[in-house]
Amino acid sequence: MKRKDLTVVSLKLLEDKKINQIYFRFREIISSFIGKEKFAIAVSGGSDSLALSILAKLYSLENDNNFVALIIDHKLRKDSANEAKQTYKNLTQNKIKAKILTYRGEKFSSNIQKKARDLRYDLFKNYCAKNKIKFLILAHHQDDLIENFYIRLIRGSGIKGLTSLQNIFEYNKNFYLLRPLLNFTKETLLYVTKKSYSSWIEDPSNKNDKFLRVRIRKMQSKLQKEGFDPKRIIKTIDNLNTAKDSLEFYVFKSEKKYLKFYKEGYATLKFSIFNNEAQEVIFRVIIKAIHFVSGEYYPPRSDSLKNLMKNLSKKTFKSSTLGGCLVEKDKSIISFYREDRNIISETLNKTKQRKNWDDRFLVYNNFNNKEQFVVKKLGDQGIEYLRKNKFNDYENKIPPHAKKTLPSFWNNKGELLFVPFLNFKNRKYNIKNDSFVASYLRFI
Repeated sequence: MKRKDLTVVSLKLLEDKKINQIYFRFREIISSFIGKEKFAIAVSGGSDSLALSILAKLYSLENDNNFVALIIDHKLRKDSANEAKQTYKNLTQNKIKAKILTYRGEKFSSNIQKKARDLRYDLFKNYCAKNKIKFLILAHHQDDLIENFYIRLIRGSGIKGLTSLQNIFEYNKNFYLLRPLLNFTKETLLYVTKKSYSSWIEDPSNKNDKFLRVRIRKMQSKLQKEGFDPKRIIKTIDNLNTAKDSLEFYVFKSEKKYLKFYKEGYATLKFSIFNNEAQEVIFRVIIKAIHFVSGEYYPPRSDSLKNLMKNLSKKTFKSSTLGGCLVEKDKSIISFYREDRNIISETLNKTKQRKNWDDRFLVYNNFNNKEQFVVKKLGDQGIEYLRKNKFNDYENKIPPHAKKTLPSFWNNKGELLFVPFLNFKNRKYNIKNDSFVASYLRFI
């Protein structure tokens, strides 16, 4: 690292032998993924993510990366806005570029932790898509890895669930989640934070026994006395990862042979996979189909997936819904469509504005017009609009269920302007093939 590129604060940090060792371990992990590309980090304001911010800052200074720290104001607690502002202040005092992303939807009354986690990822993904950021770095560490293992063990998870926290996760070919701190303990990261910040946010939910993760955390000392040593748990997770990697080799081969994705956002699976492959391989191929078609980050629970597999093998099975997907069987083909519900509309305010729509399509507006546009599912409303306007190509080879969930662009007058995959252009306007663009994230 060139000393002239570093701030005084950074130099003082690296003069600390322990921080120097921590940073070089961090750099070794992250450099193979990011190199000199721009990236974002998720910062809650807690000690873990503030440690990440310092390590990311050191890396960016050495490699000349642009990066931004993303803070979520989730509005779920009355103090969330003040906490976000305090975190912003902490970061900017260390000369770290920061951005507060604010949730403006309805409040949650149930399943709060899951819904809060989902909304955070939605805000992160949309910001990164809009700003062409390919990598988001998260501050999950070794203690989180162990807690996650216990939670999944309690739920009866298989290999995939027990090893669900990975150093890198390909959400799609345009967006990756990185977790370079999984080999670091919370205590190690706290050392970095204490050397860099005078204060940080303590999330009160981390002490609330209402949540399973908190109860497991409090049981750790008792479990260690019974032989559940953290080092042994990590060794078990490493062994499971080795087994998982071997299994993924066969999953990849089966995916290429039996599973097909379509640019319109649906997938088909040859039923012959049930006659030729092991149950665990089939299980994982179906998870991949559901993941890419639904746009959901987390797969359905394993029990639900196993029930689907059992039902698919029955001659009487026709259709079912799972994980945001409609699953249909017709003779030798199983089809996966995005379920026609909970598909939100998005506003495109500016020319060239990009958005990650429904976690399936990257959409943007090239139309040279100051008017506000809306992208939403084509749905029954759009299909009826095509009929009324005598558009003859709407009955094409795209299956009806897939057609309903296609992105479509509308103006504020309620006029359908453009449907990319049907090649529909409203003749009242000077719309070209590239005026509005929608690309299936699977193929980007």
